[in-house]
Amino acid sequence: MPKQSYKLEQVAIRMVKERPLASNEPIDSPEAVIPVMQKLLSDFDREVFAVVNLQTDLKPINMNIVSVGALNASLVHPREVIKSVVLSNAAAVMLVHNHPSGRLVPSKEDMSVTKQLMEILNLMQVELLDHVIIGTDDRYYSFREHCTLPAKEPRDWNTTEPVDLKRQKRPEPER
Repeated sequence: MPKQSYKLEQVAIRMVKERPLASNEPIDSPEAVIPVMQKLLSDFDREVFAVVNLQTDLKPINMNIVSVGALNASLVHPREVIKSVVLSNAAAVMLVHNHPSGRLVPSKEDMSVTKQLMEILNLMQVELLDHVIIGTDDRYYSFREHCTLPAKEPRDWNTTEPVDLKRQKRPEPER
C-alpha cells in the first residue's frame, strides 16, 4: 500500500509542476486562450475537450485533455474535469473544446455540460472564466460573451460563503 500511495503523490506533484502551455501570460479571455489552444487542438480531426487550470493571478498551471471524442461529439464526465482542477490546485479554469466541422454553434450537450460544470465548480469555489469553442480558423464561440454563463462579481478570496449540503437538490434517477 505505501508504494501505491507514493506513486499517486508523485503523479499529483508532477501534474502541478508541469506547465505544458507555452504561456506565462494571464489567460483571462477568449483572446488570450485562442492563440495557445488553437495550436494544440488544430491537428485533431475529432472533438477534444480540455481544461486550462489557472492560478489566482490567472496564469496557467497546466492544460489537461479530459476527453477525445468522435468527429462531432465528445463525452465529458465532470469527474475528469474536477480531478484535473483538484490535482492542479486551480483557483480558476477555462474550458476549451474544438469543433472540427468549423461550425461554432454549441450543441445541447455543450450547453448541458457547461451548466453542470459551472454548478460543480461554484460549489468548489473555483471560478469558471469561460467555455470557448474553437473552430477551424481563428473564429471561436465564447459562452461568456454570448451570455450563456452569467456575469459574476469578482471573487473576494478572503471570504467564503457556507454551503448547505443538506439543501442541495439531487437529480432524480431516470427510469
